[in-house]
Amino acid sequence: MLRRYFLIAVMVMVLAMASPVFANTLAGTPVRFRETGHTLAYGFREFYDRQGGLPILGMPLTEVFVEEGRPVQYFERARLEWHGELGTTMAGHLGRWAAEGHASDPAFAPVASAPAEASYVAETGHTLGGVFRGFWEAHGGLDAFGYPISEPFTEPSDQDGRSYTVQYFERARFELHPENAPRYQILLGHLGRQYLAAHPAPAWAVAPVDTPAQAWESVRPSHLRIPRIGVDTDIVSAGFSLGQWDVPRYTAVHYWPISGYPGTPGNIVIAGHVGYHGEIFNKLPNVATGDQIYVTAGGGERRYLVREVLTLRPEDTWVLAPTGDEVLTLITCVPIGVYTHRLVVRAYPA
Repeated sequence: MLRRYFLIAVMVMVLAMASPVFANTLAGTPVRFRETGHTLAYGFREFYDRQGGLPILGMPLTEVFVEEGRPVQYFERARLEWHGELGTTMAGHLGRWAAEGHASDPAFAPVASAPAEASYVAETGHTLGGVFRGFWEAHGGLDAFGYPISEPFTEPSDQDGRSYTVQYFERARFELHPENAPRYQILLGHLGRQYLAAHPAPAWAVAPVDTPAQAWESVRPSHLRIPRIGVDTDIVSAGFSLGQWDVPRYTAVHYWPISGYPGTPGNIVIAGHVGYHGEIFNKLPNVATGDQIYVTAGGGERRYLVREVLTLRPEDTWVLAPTGDEVLTLITCVPIGVYTHRLVVRAYPA
């Protein structure tokens, strides 16, 4: 009965949202690449599949780890970044990094206009045309590759030493391989491999893992406890979708793709059941400001202090929105047996 009431309340809440979030169920299933021994899951798998997968981004070379304050994962041709403050995955600016040594090259100097068959990109002063333009438009455009930061020119490849026509973008380097079949004539350079060679990732992040279940293991929350009121529960990861807010019976749940991760910017949204004997959040209504909450992630505990305890209507969806700072948001339904409102606990890093 609780589950039915909870889902009804959440469906009302999500229907009221201006821009509902949909979790790709397939992306929520971690996979392991046998060739590299690394995993792919959640927001990164969703981005990977949407942007063209293996031919575009290559295989994963690391597990997810925190770099410069946000979860990242390196692939042969890209770095994926989780921006919790925006609630979205982006490709990192590896193209700009790779172009750092080319400042004096004529191809990187801005141009005044574009030829008739190309578009002029005023943001960077470069052009986009021909087969590179077709590939850019067909495989994600600005979100996947960013703006062009050079004109096309000839450059030797780090992979095989041969020279190819290339063009640099903020997030990638396009290479023309006319010797390949038509669908593979445009390839992305291995900027992920190049960056890792110059800036090694932590040894544990590069080490292969044994099972897909280890995906995001170093950053996702796995346990939550509130000592003063006796809350002590494991946490699993699950998707947040219209009408499908899945709440496991015996654990709390951390929702992607709307959530942040401990130790990084964003809103860490965790929900749990109340109502039946022994349910994980039965005692959550007893929480008070100043209480300490401990969240385990990557084998270590992070401490938070409760600042707000709110009772809200289902349509008060602002509590799910991304935040610029790290915030922990715990949610359950109240009052027990009626479930018309949501109890929301907001806590901040101690």
